[in-house]
Amino acid sequence: MRKGFTLLELLIVVIVVGILATIAIPQFLTSVEKARVAKAKNALGLISHAEKMYRAENDEYVALEVSGDDDTALDNYIELDQIRNDNDWNYVVTSTEATIFTITATKEGGAYAGATITLDQDGVCGPQEGDAGHPLRGRDCGAE
Repeated sequence: MRKGFTLLELLIVVIVVGILATIAIPQFLTSVEKARVAKAKNALGLISHAEKMYRAENDEYVALEVSGDDDTALDNYIELDQIRNDNDWNYVVTSTEATIFTITATKEGGAYAGATITLDQDGVCGPQEGDAGHPLRGRDCGAE
């Protein structure tokens, strides 16, 4: 009697593995992107808290781009090193008045490159005006 697998058995195993991979890989990629969105939401919340602490001392919000080593205005309030070194998102704070700011996280690369998530001084999360925003951002950013 011979030991081993028949060609039919091997074909069935390959087909089953292929079907499982077809189902699992997209779910995995969606989960990875959701984790990246959660990281951006957390960074938006941290920058928002730092802006509020800055305003408590200086009576205005500060506009800055959170990249490089030149943005020191918020360094006394939060540690920005991990946010600065984020390769997935670019963070920009715009402040048009002393009492208003908007923080924008823009996706740098991948399937959702250019998608945005914003957070304003009132904790309202959303996309930029005229932009649908990141499709996986959810309803709110979880900020106060």
